Amino acid sequence: MELPVQSSSQPSRGRNFERAPWCYLLWGVPAVLVIGAGVAYGESVLSLTARGVIWVVAVAWAGIGCLVNGRSCGRVHCRIDGTAFPLLALVGALNVLSIITFDWNVFWLAFIVILVGSFVPEWAGKKYS
Repeated sequence: MELPVQSSSQPSRGRNFERAPWCYLLWGVPAVLVIGAGVAYGESVLSLTARGVIWVVAVAWAGIGCLVNGRSCGRVHCRIDGTAFPLLALVGALNVLSIITFDWNVFWLAFIVILVGSFVPEWAGKKYS
């Protein structure tokens, strides 16, 4: 069985959550959580563990938002981020639980690499899957 593939020149036919008010809920809230947790940690209001938990929740939240949007709009970067961000959040949770250990800068570097890398297929002409 072959899955139907939408031409990269056609716009999305599904609901696109990248527009207000959904974008604020799906990606704005996690961004505020990430920044707020970083500031609170810098002011010694949050522990390193609490900051890590908030960051993991925020990345998982954004990833699920990408997954939901990707299933609806079909954009390649949404589908990549919707798969990779929840997996990154899982790795971050393992870090919070000290099952594995790494610096949180590595976590955010991976986030940026995934985010930028997810747009490469679109820049190469494959906008929809």
